[in-house]
Amino acid sequence: MFRINDKIKFQEKEYVITKFLGQGGMGHVFLIENKDDDLKLALKSLQYFLPDDNSHLSLINEWQLAQNVKHNNVINYHGFHDGLSAPEIPYLIMELANSGSLEDFLKSRTTLLSEEECLNIFHQIIDGMEAVNNILVHRDIKPDNIFMSDGVFKIADFGLAKIAQDKTRSKTFKGWGTEPYIAPEAYRSEKNTTQMDMYSIGHVFYQIAALKHAFGSPSDWEQAHLTAVPTPLSSINTGISPKVSAVINKLIAKKPSNRYHSWDEVRQDLLRSTQNTGENKSIINNILHKKVLADLNKERELAEKQSKEKEIQRKLNILNFQFDNEIILPISNFIDDFNTVSDNSSTMRINNQSARGRLSYKISFNGKYINIWFKHIDESDIKEIYTNNIWGERTLCKIIPLFKQKPVLAWGALENGDGCGFNIVLIASDQDEYGDWYILKNQTSGLGIRNEPRPNPFAFSHNELIKEINLVGAVHIYNTTVTKLSINEILEFISQGL
Repeated sequence: MFRINDKIKFQEKEYVITKFLGQGGMGHVFLIENKDDDLKLALKSLQYFLPDDNSHLSLINEWQLAQNVKHNNVINYHGFHDGLSAPEIPYLIMELANSGSLEDFLKSRTTLLSEEECLNIFHQIIDGMEAVNNILVHRDIKPDNIFMSDGVFKIADFGLAKIAQDKTRSKTFKGWGTEPYIAPEAYRSEKNTTQMDMYSIGHVFYQIAALKHAFGSPSDWEQAHLTAVPTPLSSINTGISPKVSAVINKLIAKKPSNRYHSWDEVRQDLLRSTQNTGENKSIINNILHKKVLADLNKERELAEKQSKEKEIQRKLNILNFQFDNEIILPISNFIDDFNTVSDNSSTMRINNQSARGRLSYKISFNGKYINIWFKHIDESDIKEIYTNNIWGERTLCKIIPLFKQKPVLAWGALENGDGCGFNIVLIASDQDEYGDWYILKNQTSGLGIRNEPRPNPFAFSHNELIKEINLVGAVHIYNTTVTKLSINEILEFISQGL
């Protein structure tokens, strides 16, 4: 670790560490000075260093690339030390910013910036990001990584995101970044793109103009990025025109394909937003404001759809887990045990035959078989009927499958080659998201006449269950015995059926 008054040699010059400037995500930052020419630079050290770590090797490659980014609106890198020789700490030597960060600047503001002030900052950041993205993807854009020096805004810390501390990352995020600025697709993909940087910059622009984050302070940032839609910027800062607000909305669009393709497109749209519209300016702005609201409504609809799809998939994953873990896994273990102790000429097998959203397995042994199927309850399983309400009006009523007065989450069956079997039903639990299992053993009651007698017990088909599940326990042509599911009972059925 470096200390004040330590000396380092860099590019044939000797520098003295004269001041501790702060601690960033990757390590410590110091002011270094060359006593011969009074040149002042910043030294950023890597706090956690393993010389054979792949992250370290990848970092050094990025530092080499980052040295090629040269622009007035970036913190220029002068060179680096890889830490493989003394001193055994990797560090980066960079341009010194003397006026703090954009984060500091925004926190110091007590009044909103004018559109002209915002656009001045926006264009500087766009110019800097264009220079960065010509070489690499930043991956950790935020106000803390944009600095000011003599009134000029400069992008910093590009090429450093791979070793940002865990505390600045999302726990479920596969790539890199800081939660309030991470693009939605980054939670699903490790591929980093310029459009991810654009999304982050869009949120930075919103924060510059509104002095607050577009999504406020949510407890779940991933959910916010995937589903939240901001208040129109021009409604918060009335000095911001709908045209500028529309540019920022496009930058933070949920779908990458709905964002800009290049920084020059962003630049040109912002330049067009300042074109004088003369005496019709207020009318045009009113029309554009309505368009911004309409675009945000579309974004909200997309977000709600994505949120609903994500929730449905999450619930399906839980149901599949319960079926696999609590039924198929014990059966598979039983089959493995059986095959271990049986002779090699006879092997019991279980084959996955799932298709079209329905889980299905076939257990076979010595020419006999047992089929197992399992299906989630979805919209197609909800019956719709018209009934008269208390005023005599015809209204549409939806009847969801219920069992024991609780919603059915999924159902299925085990059935042998002779047609004998029983149903398994998973119903909602009062305790948690995991359902409770029951076995339904069905028999004919003698109250009805069927042309083809059914074995006892038998399993209802999926289409039969839609009607019969609500009649369990009623006086009916079928009698159903209900018990809590026991894996031993299932294994006993398998042993008798094969």
